Amino acid sequence: MEKSLHTTDLNSTSHLHLDGSVSFMDKDENKVWKQFLEGDDQCLVYIYRKYVDVLFRYGQQFSKRYEFVQDCIQELFYELIDKRKSLSPTRSVKGYLLVSLKRKILRGSKKESKLVLEEEGFIFSFAEPVISINANLKEEDYQIIFDKINELPSSQREVIFLYFYEGIGYSDIAEIMNIKTATARTLTYRALENLENNLGPYLSSFYTMMLFAQ
Repeated sequence: MEKSLHTTDLNSTSHLHLDGSVSFMDKDENKVWKQFLEGDDQCLVYIYRKYVDVLFRYGQQFSKRYEFVQDCIQELFYELIDKRKSLSPTRSVKGYLLVSLKRKILRGSKKESKLVLEEEGFIFSFAEPVISINANLKEEDYQIIFDKINELPSSQREVIFLYFYEGIGYSDIAEIMNIKTATARTLTYRALENLENNLGPYLSSFYTMMLFAQ
């Protein structure tokens, strides 16, 4: 696919404004998305900079080929510009980006035999272990937490990541995971119940880790 961002640089560090005086940070995100659809590429720069880290964290749960995940993110944003005229307003920009990236990673992994998803599907992990949040826990304690989470079914691992780590609501989780909102709620409750049983004395440390990692 030909990659053309016109004069826009997704990694631009310039201070961006929707007009001569109002910062993007002061604007409603859905309005920023609408202005992008109307032709303002600088709005997509704002969205990229806001969510690129979120997208990478989510993508790496499906594939440990980090360059592949980064390429998928870049291609996603190039395609947003290429297909802008066919896009519609969205209720949640974050949810739209996450579900789009997930589909891209799954399709890309199936097309190339050398790109293999984790055998168990969604694997809960972080690029760099969080070991400084609770001074009473060692790095191996955090590994125990991750191992216990990864003993849960793949769908429960994913909902834990989306709900607890990314702070995403049930309706957006339903869209991302292609399930009903009621199912997303039930799945979250079930995951929480299993977490309480699996983590035992580590449960409070898990909540602390999720709170400070967001």
